Amino acid sequence: MSRFMTIWLPRWPVQRRLREHPEWRTVPVFVCRRERRGVMTVASWAWADAPREAASGVRSGHALRIPAGTSLAEAMALLALTYGSRACHVAQVVTDDPAADRAALERVARWCRRFSPAVAIATVDDAARSARGPDADPHAAPDCLFLDVTGTAGFFGGESMLVRTTAWTLAARGLHARAAIADTPGAAWAAAHHTHLLANDVATASPRPPRRRPRRWAVVPAGEQAVLLAGLPLAALRLDPATTTALREVGIDSVGGVLKLSAKSLASRFPATLGLRRAQLTGTRAEPLACSTGSESLPQMSHAFELPIPTATLTDDMLAAVLEHLLAGCVSPLAARGEGVLALQVRLEPPAGMGMATSAPTVVDIGLFRPSLSTRHLLELVQLRLGRLRLPRELDGVVVEVVAAGAAACRQRALFADATDGTGTRDTSADRTAAVDMLLDRLSGRLGRDAVFEPRSVADAQPEHAWIAAAPADANARPTVTPHRDRAGRGGPPAGAPLRLAGRRPIWMPARPVRIEPLQADLVAVAAIDPAAERRPPLRFRLAGQVHRVAQSHGPERIETAWWRGPIVRRDYYVVETETGGRFWLFRRLKDGAWFLHGVFA
Repeated sequence: MSRFMTIWLPRWPVQRRLREHPEWRTVPVFVCRRERRGVMTVASWAWADAPREAASGVRSGHALRIPAGTSLAEAMALLALTYGSRACHVAQVVTDDPAADRAALERVARWCRRFSPAVAIATVDDAARSARGPDADPHAAPDCLFLDVTGTAGFFGGESMLVRTTAWTLAARGLHARAAIADTPGAAWAAAHHTHLLANDVATASPRPPRRRPRRWAVVPAGEQAVLLAGLPLAALRLDPATTTALREVGIDSVGGVLKLSAKSLASRFPATLGLRRAQLTGTRAEPLACSTGSESLPQMSHAFELPIPTATLTDDMLAAVLEHLLAGCVSPLAARGEGVLALQVRLEPPAGMGMATSAPTVVDIGLFRPSLSTRHLLELVQLRLGRLRLPRELDGVVVEVVAAGAAACRQRALFADATDGTGTRDTSADRTAAVDMLLDRLSGRLGRDAVFEPRSVADAQPEHAWIAAAPADANARPTVTPHRDRAGRGGPPAGAPLRLAGRRPIWMPARPVRIEPLQADLVAVAAIDPAAERRPPLRFRLAGQVHRVAQSHGPERIETAWWRGPIVRRDYYVVETETGGRFWLFRRLKDGAWFLHGVFA
């Protein structure tokens, strides 16, 4: 019996932009479309890290509903009514781009081919749009994938492990997805969109109460979709509004009520769409999937061995020769049109069938910071990843697929060298940039892509949250900053100069502020002369067992966080210079007057 898996990416236009701009997770994001007469309407919106408590006292940020098609002015009014006017000032408003959403979904579909070779993007017709409920967008782009997992679930330890692995691996890539497996694409679509209405363990149909946070996956056992999905609303059938209204007029508001109707009643009293959707849900009528993910324009090479080869007898040189041949076949068509490899997937296929225990294919994902056309560089990255993986006992074939490509930089050779390395070898700036890019690729291949990043500042009042870990930017696009240095090579203002560092941030900050201990004798003596002196930096403080004497200070710089960030943080920051020449960034917590060290200047 055929089995299908549906992957649903809720609010896909917003998710795509949050992946490109991680700093937008702390603010509301509106994806809008310009209608006639310049009216902006909301296509999709979300607030990833919404405040726990709204201004109106409503718990959780998901209580606010802004249906698709609402004007931007009305959406802002609802946002201000729920979270206050400040939320409208920090909101990000971007223009809808269905073509870019579709292209990004195609890249996700190509990546999901590790779970099944047959991946299709769900077509969005009028019925499917209306089935998304009151928040549906009449011009929405697709946000679902259909996978035929009939023969691939065994590689992952069963359907339950496959659907769970799918949801969490997508979550690791920054995508919120819900997945479900059933006999038909329609049943899997219904289960994926209504996991919150299903039992905690659909596979056993346990009558447990719904969880506060529903799981992101579900498995409908073979032949049980008519029973387990009977309690779902009519939206699970992907019906158009006219058919839904006609059913509700006769008192039918669930899938089970539709399944109880006879074929004669369906044909005589309701549109033909209802009979089609019911037949697709139950499996009496097939729903063909168009497995076209746009991968035809990206090369793919495969090599099948005549007989399964044990990995114990497969040397590194033999595997490298096969990979080099496949990589060269993928790079050649890209180079002909001026493109390079941005993302690559290598799959080592084990033998399947013949009554033997099967194992999952070994999948290697390679991501590059810049498009590359170097076969040797790509082979080195693949070998770095393969050296850390456990290969299957036998190999039946190797598949290399280009997941993403980009315009390759074409550099002209320099007539004169910018510098030499002492041996007369030319070292141009373009060569140095290419060498840095290759170094970043090697580091990400050895340490993981998340371990290679550069700190990028964002607009946030709280210093420990004023930066994000972003992918390294182009070295040529980075602004050149020449810091002041004294004769000893130290950064910062020269010793003895007036401290005018308000608004600056230190070059080193601990993960958490470190509490310091002002000497009690100084506090008592100063308080007897000036009661307001307790708000100023201490004359002496103890840090890691060492006493520091403050020579001069500058401040305060008041920092307060917004109310929607949770508990309000109120601090007074000072830049102090000790008698030994050290410059520290101290702050006083206004809540209780405690002092902390939050950074050290050079």
